[in-house]
Amino acid sequence: MQTAVIILTHGSRRSTFVDDMVELAKFIEFNAKIPVYLAHNEYVEPNWRTLLSDLVSRGFRRFVFALAFLGRGNHVIRDIMGALGVSEFNKWVNVKWGTHSVEVYFTKPLSDSYLVRVSFLNRIMRAIAMDEGKELTYSISEPLEIYERSFGKALEIASKRLVNSPDWVREIVASAIYASGNPKLAEVTHVSPNFIDVFREALIVGLPILTDVRMVASGIRWPRVENYLDDSRVVELSRKLGIARAAAAIRLGLDKPKPVVIGNSPTALLEVLRIVNEGVDVPAIIATPPGFANAVEAKEACIRSKVPCITVRGTYGGSNIAVAITNRLIEITVRKHG
Repeated sequence: MQTAVIILTHGSRRSTFVDDMVELAKFIEFNAKIPVYLAHNEYVEPNWRTLLSDLVSRGFRRFVFALAFLGRGNHVIRDIMGALGVSEFNKWVNVKWGTHSVEVYFTKPLSDSYLVRVSFLNRIMRAIAMDEGKELTYSISEPLEIYERSFGKALEIASKRLVNSPDWVREIVASAIYASGNPKLAEVTHVSPNFIDVFREALIVGLPILTDVRMVASGIRWPRVENYLDDSRVVELSRKLGIARAAAAIRLGLDKPKPVVIGNSPTALLEVLRIVNEGVDVPAIIATPPGFANAVEAKEACIRSKVPCITVRGTYGGSNIAVAITNRLIEITVRKHG
């Protein structure tokens, strides 16, 4: 059964609005790897009603309505969802459209997304900082150490094998090579194209970095790093839910969106992905758990999740690689914006 995403806006006669939304639709289609269409409620074509009828006639029967609205106003509740007889968000519902039965799913408007809120806050605070003659700075006290000689060799290897990749990707892969001593990692490191932008935004707005093990937490050079393995609540939560302590620690830590770094535990990574499926916005994942059991499958599931991620595919990995990648990302961010 064919599925399509319809990004649905209020609509505007201003061409710049449409241009912005077209770029959003392209971004979603590139990352989701399924058909994505842009439609509007009024003022500009295609109207979502016309588009829906056209897609149904072409054989589509499942539709994700991605609402590009901030709040639950009349256009969302009455004009769009009401026209289909739908009253709930985040749930597949069978409805009639013309003579056809179709399944529809409405994403919630964006105002309750923590990631949207922190991005909005960051833009406001940047304006306030500029008004006061300051720059928005990072709370980091010491310059990051640069291991130039050894890293330069690793960067040379990464650059030769990733000739078409951006400089920041080459640096990330070089950090993995440097930490592991294994040039093979240039061939097996997966980096989402938009990762650096999402990770940078998370740091700017002050989100803490959540880790799976203490070794990773202690190695990351950033003021706000969290690990919950020693939290007294982990044992109780583990028993209550029947999950491993590593998974319970992740669940306890993801009470709100945070970038996550998994260096050792595929169980922790799988728990992150379960939490993502439950609707928690996890902005970015760095996942390098090694091993021959669940690690390979967990990392491939992470890539398929479409959450911006950096992973070392296959059996390769380790906490040292996760730490090296994370510290290099922090350095890139501070160097460019700090």
